[in-house]
Amino acid sequence: MDSQGIRQEIKSRIDIVDIISDYVGLNKSGTSFKGLCPFHAEKTPSFVVSPEKQVFYCFGCGMGGDVITFVMKEDGISYNEAIRKLAERAGVKLTPLNAQNVQEREVLLQIHKSAAAFFRGHLRKSEKALGYLQRRGIAKESIERFSIGAAPEGWDGLLRHLHKEGFHDRHLRLCGVVVYKENSQFDFHRDRIVFPIHNASGDIVAFGGRAIEKDFEPKYLNSPETPIFQKKRVLFGLNAAKEAMKTAKHAIIVEGYIDVVMCHQYGFANVVAPLGTALTEDHVRLLQRFTKEVIVVFDGDEAGIRAAKRAMPVILKEGLVVKALLLPHNSDPDSFLCSRGAGEFKGLLSAASSYVEFMLRNGGYGVDNLREIYDTLAVAQDTVLRAQLVEELSNKASISESVLRRKLKERSKPTRLTRAVVRSGQMLDEEVLLGAYLSAQDSVEMFKPLMGLLELIENELIRRIFSELFSGSITPTIEGLSEICTEDEIAYIAGLIVNPNVEKEHIEKNVGDCIKNLRKKWLKRKLDEIQDKINKASALNNLEELAALVEESKRYNKEKRGLF
Repeated sequence: MDSQGIRQEIKSRIDIVDIISDYVGLNKSGTSFKGLCPFHAEKTPSFVVSPEKQVFYCFGCGMGGDVITFVMKEDGISYNEAIRKLAERAGVKLTPLNAQNVQEREVLLQIHKSAAAFFRGHLRKSEKALGYLQRRGIAKESIERFSIGAAPEGWDGLLRHLHKEGFHDRHLRLCGVVVYKENSQFDFHRDRIVFPIHNASGDIVAFGGRAIEKDFEPKYLNSPETPIFQKKRVLFGLNAAKEAMKTAKHAIIVEGYIDVVMCHQYGFANVVAPLGTALTEDHVRLLQRFTKEVIVVFDGDEAGIRAAKRAMPVILKEGLVVKALLLPHNSDPDSFLCSRGAGEFKGLLSAASSYVEFMLRNGGYGVDNLREIYDTLAVAQDTVLRAQLVEELSNKASISESVLRRKLKERSKPTRLTRAVVRSGQMLDEEVLLGAYLSAQDSVEMFKPLMGLLELIENELIRRIFSELFSGSITPTIEGLSEICTEDEIAYIAGLIVNPNVEKEHIEKNVGDCIKNLRKKWLKRKLDEIQDKINKASALNNLEELAALVEESKRYNKEKRGLF
C-alpha cells in the first residue's frame, strides 16, 4: 500500500473528532465542532473540526489539516511517528513504504549509535577529556544525560571501530562521521569533546565537537549535512528539553552546546541551541510543537543585540511570543550560572523583555527603528499576538493605536496563501471554486467549463491544484493534495474545505457564477489590451490594423454582454 493508501486506510477507521477531543474540548456547532485552538492563545473559539470532511481549521491562526497533521503538531512528532501512532489505534498494519530507503536510513542511524558508544568509551579512559569537562564544571550526571563522549587524537580510531562493527564504506561516506579523500580516509572528529546531536524523536543524527586544546581550530565543529541531518531542522538538546518546555510553557534558546548542558544541570531543562547557524523558520516550527513562547538569551554586547534582532522577528512571524534576555557583557549562560547561580539566572529570565520593549531599548532611535518594528509586526501570523504588541507599542512609544494599525496595514502584503477577499467581504471566486470542488466530489461535472479557463486563475497554488486534479494526477482529498502541497498550503486548503462559502442546494448556480465571473475578468483584461492597441494604431494612422482591432473588440464586447 502506498503513502496515500495508508493515510486513507487509517482515516477510514478513526474519527477525527474522537482523536482531537483527547486534546481539545469540543462543542457541537451545526454539522461541525468548535473549541479553543490549541495552537495559539484565544478566548473565543475559532477552531473548527468537520467530521464530514475529516479536517480541522482555525480561523484565528490559520492552522489546518487532517487528523495526521493535527497529531504531528500537537504531539510534536514526525509524519512517520504520527502514522505509526494512529495506525496502532486504528488497527492498521504497516509495511515499509520504500524498503531500500528505510533500510539505508536505519543503517545511518546505527552508524551514529555505534559511533556515540565509541566516543563514550574513549571518554571513560581519557584523563585529558575528563579533566577538561571537570574544569568546565560539567557533572557526571550531565555527561550521562547528554551521552557526551570524546574523539581520540589519532586519525582513524573511529573508522577502524566501524569497520569492525561491519559497516561498509558506502554508508560511512553518506553519514559524515568519516572523511573520504582521494588517497586517504580519516575520522571527521579528532581530539575533541563530542556531543551527540539528536533529532526530535531521539535518534542520533550528527555530532558536535568542541576542541580540548586551547589553540586547536576550529573551536566548534559540526558534522556535515547528510540524508538524515540538516542543521536548519535540528536544535541541540530538543529531545531532552521538549517535555520541560510543555511544563514550563516556554522554551529558552542559547548559543552553544555547553550552555545547553549547563542550563539543564542547573535546573533549566527547557533549553536548546541552534547548531552554529542563525535561527530559522524550521527551528521555530519545531519549537511550536511544544510551546507558545520563546526566550532568546544572548551576551549583552553589540553582537548579542544584533543576534537578538535577527532571531526575534523569525519567532514572531511564526506566531510565538518572544522575549529577549541580554546577559551582562562577556557573559554566557555557562559562565553566568557557574559564577552567580541559578537564582539570579531565573530572576533575569522572569524580567526578559518583550519584542517591543527590547527594540525600544536596544534597536536604535528614531524613524528607522520604528520602521523595523512595524515591518516585524506586519508579518506576525498570530493576529491576537500582533494586536497585543500594537497596544504595547502604542502605550510605550506614545503613538496613537489607530495610526499604528494604519501603518501596519500599509506594510502588510498578502502572500499567495493569504485569504484574499473581494470588496463584498466574500472569498475570491477561485477560492470558492476550489472549496466547492473539494467539498462536492459527487458533482464535479459542473466544473468542466473551468478546464479551459485555468489561465484565468491568478492564485498560483489554486491554478496548480486544479491543473493536477483535472489531469488525474492527484485525488481531491487531503491525502492527494499532500503529494504536491506544503504544510502551510494544506492548512490554507483546509480552511477552504471547512468553509467553502457555498450552500449545497445552490452549488451549481454558485459554481456557474464564479466561472462566469472569471470569464468576465479575462474579457475585461483582453478588451483593455485591445483598446491600448487601438490607441497606438490610431496614432500611427494604421487603418488596416485599426479595422481588425475594432472588429476583434466588437466580438469580445458581444461575448461580455452575453454574460450579464
